[in-house]
Amino acid sequence: MKSVRINHTGVNGKTNPGVTVKRPVNVNFQYPRDLRVLIYSQDGYGVGHLRRNLSITLQIKKLCPSASVLIIVDSPVAPFFELPPLCEFIKIPTMVKIDYGVWQSNRLNMNSSELLPVRADMIQNIALSFQPHIFLVDHMPQGALGELEEPIKTIKQLSPHTKMILGLRDILGAPDDIYRQWSLEGAYRITEQFYDKVLIYGNPDIFHTSLQYKFPKSILDKTVYCGLVCRDESPEVFSNSQLKDLFPPENIPLILATGGGGHDASKFMDIFLDTASILKEKIKFKAVVSTGPFMKEDQINTFRRKAKHFPVAVESLGKDAIHFLTRADLLISMAGYNTTGEILKFRKNAIIIPRPGPSAEQTMRTRILTERNLFSSIHPNDLTSKALADMILHRLKIGNTITDENIPNMQGAYNAALMLLNLATHPQHQ
Repeated sequence: MKSVRINHTGVNGKTNPGVTVKRPVNVNFQYPRDLRVLIYSQDGYGVGHLRRNLSITLQIKKLCPSASVLIIVDSPVAPFFELPPLCEFIKIPTMVKIDYGVWQSNRLNMNSSELLPVRADMIQNIALSFQPHIFLVDHMPQGALGELEEPIKTIKQLSPHTKMILGLRDILGAPDDIYRQWSLEGAYRITEQFYDKVLIYGNPDIFHTSLQYKFPKSILDKTVYCGLVCRDESPEVFSNSQLKDLFPPENIPLILATGGGGHDASKFMDIFLDTASILKEKIKFKAVVSTGPFMKEDQINTFRRKAKHFPVAVESLGKDAIHFLTRADLLISMAGYNTTGEILKFRKNAIIIPRPGPSAEQTMRTRILTERNLFSSIHPNDLTSKALADMILHRLKIGNTITDENIPNMQGAYNAALMLLNLATHPQHQ
């Protein structure tokens, strides 16, 4: 048994009105060597939830190397992510969200009403067989189309030692939309009835999640703000050493354009390539367009043909994307949680172009962080090659604007891991 000492106060050293911010202060606890953590990570499109859960998993393993972590995933690219020892993915059939309340399989000839019982049974059987100390559910308290409600009820009955934890990114969408959606889907009721703790991966001085989404007191009393979750560090060695040849000399700026998973980044990347034709007449530069695992091959080939006329490389960077992010003089990206977190973590000069919809999440995040002078942004409705070129020239001139004064708490993965370990091991003080 290993003893861990936690020394934490509230977010930024203070609590916030309207929410119970509980942090373990000077708590000694011991964790069992057979500690088991189960994580539900739903990611039909994209890899945002998965990457966030992997960051938390890595912190759990640093604090408790003997822990076993099992991650339930439906992302088709999950098996390509590396895991630390004693960690494993278990894949359930993929479902993707088409619209509010509308989901479908993109791999099996089954409709959602046929597929949901299959997924729910798998999740329940996994949890009851694995017998975790902690079951961390990401993003949706009830799961996709309510698939978790019955499994959670059964787990609470048959595995009473398992602590149910809900993990939420800070901005879920427009407050009125989320309140309506959570009310209709029973998310408030399920969170109140079945979850032992709610972890918010954000800072209330940036976005007061529990206030904006009208958490009742019963949920406020078990809510903790952890800070933003992002990767802790970048690897020292390239996975594909040939990609390092894309780096320009130090006196030539490197611009990285990235669209996350890539499935909805085509328009923004096409405009960026048009922008390159303007930039090459004004400055020397090198640019890399990172396509992401979900961009279709024919679209990538179209971009490569277009990029031949400019100092631009179009590549699938995979695990080496972080090397380009840390090296880049300017990053141009969409406004996903993980990418903006990495911009802040590594204090990068950046221009953000949020996804216009269907959720307001990215436009909200962009507005809030731009107002703090953390980076510049262009709304997609205002995005033109000339507007982007002018902003690129401006950002290359002024450089990074992230300072100790305006950067938020970035210790979310570490704080979340500490909280999970604390809950799993019955500390002397709560």
